[in-house]
Parts: sequence; C-alpha cells; structure tokens
Amino acid sequence: MKQLVAVMLMVFAFAKAESQNTTSQYQNVDFKTAQVDLYINANSEIISGTVIYNVEIKEETAQLFLDAKNLTRYDVLLDGKPTNADYNQQQITISSTFKKGATHQLTVEFSSDPNQALYHIDRDGDEKWDQIWTQGQGKYTSNWLPSIDDVNDKIEWDFTVSAPSQYQVATNGKLITTESIDDYKKWVYDMKKPMSSYLVALVVGDYKIKETSTSSGVSLDLYYYPEDAHKVESTYKHTKEIFNFLELEIGMPYPWQVYRQIPVKDFLYSGMENTTTTIFNDQFMVDPMAFNDANYVTVNAHELAHQWFGDLVTAQTGKHHWLQEGFATYYAMLAERHIYGDDHYYMQLYTSAEQLIQQNQNGSSTALLDPKASSLTFYQRGAWALHALKDKVGELRFRESVLQYLNRYQYSSVTTNHFLDIVTEVSQQDLTEFKKIWLESTEFPKFEALRLLRKSDFMEQYFQLSARRISSFDEAKNSYKETVREPINDFLLEEMVAQLSIHNDDRIYEMYKMAGATGSIKGRQAVALSLQQFKPELEPLLRGMLNNPSYLTRERALYLLWSGLPDQRASILTEADQQWSSKSPSLDMAWIAMALNSSDFKTGEKYRFLERLGTYTSPTFSPETRLAAFDYLINLKAMSTQNYKDLMSGSTHHSWRFYKECRSILKALYKKEEHRLLIKQIIETLPAEKGKRIQDILLD
Repeated sequence: MKQLVAVMLMVFAFAKAESQNTTSQYQNVDFKTAQVDLYINANSEIISGTVIYNVEIKEETAQLFLDAKNLTRYDVLLDGKPTNADYNQQQITISSTFKKGATHQLTVEFSSDPNQALYHIDRDGDEKWDQIWTQGQGKYTSNWLPSIDDVNDKIEWDFTVSAPSQYQVATNGKLITTESIDDYKKWVYDMKKPMSSYLVALVVGDYKIKETSTSSGVSLDLYYYPEDAHKVESTYKHTKEIFNFLELEIGMPYPWQVYRQIPVKDFLYSGMENTTTTIFNDQFMVDPMAFNDANYVTVNAHELAHQWFGDLVTAQTGKHHWLQEGFATYYAMLAERHIYGDDHYYMQLYTSAEQLIQQNQNGSSTALLDPKASSLTFYQRGAWALHALKDKVGELRFRESVLQYLNRYQYSSVTTNHFLDIVTEVSQQDLTEFKKIWLESTEFPKFEALRLLRKSDFMEQYFQLSARRISSFDEAKNSYKETVREPINDFLLEEMVAQLSIHNDDRIYEMYKMAGATGSIKGRQAVALSLQQFKPELEPLLRGMLNNPSYLTRERALYLLWSGLPDQRASILTEADQQWSSKSPSLDMAWIAMALNSSDFKTGEKYRFLERLGTYTSPTFSPETRLAAFDYLINLKAMSTQNYKDLMSGSTHHSWRFYKECRSILKALYKKEEHRLLIKQIIETLPAEKGKRIQDILLD
C-alpha cells in the first residue's frame, strides 16, 4: 500500500554533493578577478592557456596556492616576474612575504590533460572530438583550469577562448566580441559579478541559437543542434514563462547579464546551473510527441532557480547544501504550479513524500543538515521544509524573508542560520521546533506531511481513491466511475488505472475502455503501460492508441496487439509503420524487433532491419538507447563486429553509470564460448593501449 495512504488510514483509525576536500586559504587571501585566455586545439585533447588573477591579501601569510590537477606544463609569474612555485599534482604553491592589505597579480601559463570535469565528446564516432563541455560542481574545475576549489572565494571571471572556427563557443557572462584568425575564432566573454569556481562553464560545439528575451529584457539564448530545429519549440516550451514567473515570485530581478541554455551529449546529470550558462543533457531535446513522455520543464525550472539559489548565494559547506538544492527544487515546483496548476504541485509533494517515507523505512534517512545526506534528502526534503516553513510563517512573510536573504547575502556564501535568522526576524516566530523537525531529525515527519497535504481538496480526493486499493471491485467501482466523468483529472485517472490490475474481475476491462475514451493522453498512457497482456475486448482501444501522441503509448500498444494477434502481425506492423511520421529510437527498435520475430513479414528485408537495429549501439545515440540496442541484439544473437566494438567503447565511456553497464555486459558475453573468440579477435585489432584497457576490464 502507498505509504501516505497507510498513514492516512492510521490517522482515521486513531482520530544533490559530491565534493573533494581542499585546504582553505580564504581567511588570508581573496582572489578578486580572473582573466582566462584559452586555446582549444582541433586535433588534441590538451587544453592550453593563461589565467591572470588579481589577489588581495587579507592577513599576512607566507604562501598562497591555486588548486590545479592534470597539468602537463606550467609557468608562474608574480606581479609580472618569474617566481618559484611548487606543484604537487594537486596545488601550485607560491611562497613569498604577502603583506596584509597588499594586492598582487598572479599569472599562470599552463597546459592540462584533464581526465574529468572537461570532456571531449565524439558525437559521430569518427574518433575525433566535435564537442567539449565541462562539469565543475564538486570542486572539479581545477581538474582542467588552475583555480580555487573553495566555494567561499568568489571571483569575477572573464574568458577569451580561441577555438576551431566551425564551432560555437559559450562560457560564463556576456559575449562581447568575436574575431576570426585563420581557421580559428576568438570569443571574448565578460562577467560583471563574482561567482564560485565550480560554476565555470565551457561549451564548444556545432550549435544554432534561438535568440529571444524575457519580460524584463534579459537576453535569453536557446542553443540547439542544427538537425534539431524541429525540437526547439517543444524542448524550450514554457522557458520564458518560467523565467518571468521566477523573477516575480522571488521578488529579485535576475542577477546576471544574460541567460543561455545549452544541450550537450552524454552529460553526467540532467543539468548544471553554471552562472549565466546552464548545460543540460541533450536527451531533453524532444519533439512535440516525445514532450508528452518526458520533457525538460522540471530541469529547466530547477537550473534557472539555481541562478539565485546557489549561484548568487552559495552554501558555505556541504552541511548547508539544501540551501541550494532544496530551494531550487522548491522554486521549480512553484514554477510548475504556475504552469500546470495546484493539483500538479501537490502531486509532486505527495510523490516525494512517498519516496522520503520509503527512505525512512529502508533505514537510510539522514538529516537535512547532514553533509552526507542523499540527493533525495537535499532536493526533495529540502523542498518540503520550505513548503512547511511557508505554511508556518505565512506566504507574505516567507517571500519577504527570501528577498531579504538574497539581498543581504548576494554574491557571498551562507549557512542555514543566516537564512533562519532572517525568517525569525521577519516573522517574529520561534523556529526552534521547525529546525528540529525538518532540518535536524533523520526521520521525515510523515504525519506533519500528511497534515499539510490534506489542506488540498484534491489530495483529499486522491487519498480517498487511493484507499480503494484495499477494497473489492464492487466496493470501488462507484469511485472508479466518478473518476472517468468530466472534468477528468489525470492524476486521479492514473491512480484508478493502476488499481484495476489489482482486481481479478473481468469488469475491469470496461473500466479500461472508459479510461481510454476520456481522451486523456496520460490516461491512455497509463492504460497501455498497466496492461500485462492482450485482451480481445480491448482491441479497438489498443488500435486507437497506435495514434496516441505518445511514443511510449504507441510502443506498448503495438506490442500488445502484435503479441495478442499472431495471425495479424504483418498487417499490424505495416499499418503502424505507414501511419507514423516519426519514431523515437525506443519505438523504432521495438518495431524492428517485432518485425524480425514475425516469420511472414518482409523476409527479404530482415538483414536491412538488423543493420538498422545495429546502428543504435553507436556513440551517436544516448547511453539509454545504446544499452537497449545491445539487449535486443544479444537476445536476437545478432551482435556484429561493430556492435562489439561499440560495447568496448562504452566500457571506457566517461559516464560511470554507462560504462558500468557496458562492462557488465561485455564480461557476461566473454564468459560464453560463442562470444569469447570473436571478442579476442577484435581486441587484437585495437590500438595497443586501448586493447590492454579492454583486457584489464575483462580480467578485473
């Protein structure tokens, strides 16, 4: 039974951060500005450049340092003169007599060969990079750029980047000018305000840009691959609305010069809120139909909210990480509430509460102020804490507190008490109990969460319907019939559909028909995904679902019809193929697999189908698509030499989630005699270093 439903019945019965450790010098030394001049080589993964820091000495000290890893070359100047510097593979240390109140210019010429934080991506599988992107959160920028890992030292960054002329270059700040020099182009960017080094961004790649502006006049640049022009409107749907809403809701104008959003291939996470320049996973670039299955809206709102909460005001340490992730999650929820309504907002709260209660039951709960808390705690419990705080002090006092907090601590770093002290000051309320329950306790307060949820009339309806999970069909049928009457609520409809499979009663199929007849995209999707097998009485509904504006629904409906009507497989596949103007990779692979497993369907084209399926293992596609393709091909016993090579390539990918899965698959195949010989032969054809790496993986 769902967790909060169980809690409700009890009530009736009884009346995220990964980080690296670094030594801090912030008390003694303040790095004020940084001028970075980078050179991007078209034929190398070495990054070269110069960075000039202006440094203010706050307390007399005998040394200062820069965090720097993976350097292959470095030269250091202090106030324009060569100086001795020690490098221990982690930091460049400069020793001298640094007097309090003095200012110095520190120049580092360098080359670095980063193994993380800056990635050269081969989008087309030709063994040459054609995209570069960075991911600095976790104090990782120093892996490619001599910088300051301490988030408390905020620096005003200005970048000049020389890169191959065929590419766009984006970094933090406003683009001032470009200049073409032979086969290269120089891009000059300017920042006006300081930020932490982990927010430094660099993207180089083949992009087009849709330029627009917000209601307040902020330039808004929406990047996309040239081939994805048809996805721009659906991907960035609601972007301007989200921006305008957040400015009004937060009460402070957007604190930076410009805002741009850039999709990149095989990003490590959903998105990253680099100051002025959000980077996000290009799998969120979707066409209008895929938008109904999964879209960028939540990530979009979350990363934009970070421009205030995290970028403008930054948590001093991991203990206070919720001030970034909890706030960004909460304000993203408010933005979605503005777009989709109250019911959507409360369902987000409810869903996260279910996850947090499950975390309690698993014994893995941690306090919100625990620096080792889970992402679920930092993000979702953090958002819940803010929802509870607003309920406690009132909306007006809450908004005034947030505005004062941002104004007082802008461009600086904070602790939780900095925020709570302002809320106490504004609301004149004692927050001791709030802090204990929501921030310091390891247990998520499920009864308090339920009380807050039940302030929504919609949630009362939802809880009443959810309670039917323990009822017989006869007891529940009237509630189900109410659910499929206008006006349709998608969340109630999805809950009803989910319950139907619980009942061993043929009358559920009539309810499936009624749910499908509502015309709800999400309702039909829920029906398709919940059905475990084909039922003849649902054939008309399933055939109608083949045209539902959802790739997920189409894929599931196709499979149910194909498996349930074996004598009609050829016509089902043909009709679907003819009426679909586009397919997602998942839908196309599913269609191909069914075509290959239909003995009487286009037998002369089987090899062409296999070739098409085989292309989905290439680096052109997302890790999720590639893994699905490997699974199909292995089950079909149709792995080609190129597919094995793609699997080996995936085993050395930069994303640990993907390479872990690829390694597991490769090792499992290697244990089987029918695969082992071919794998050995392929390894022998690889460059020596790459071949040894694959051998080491197999022997690990």
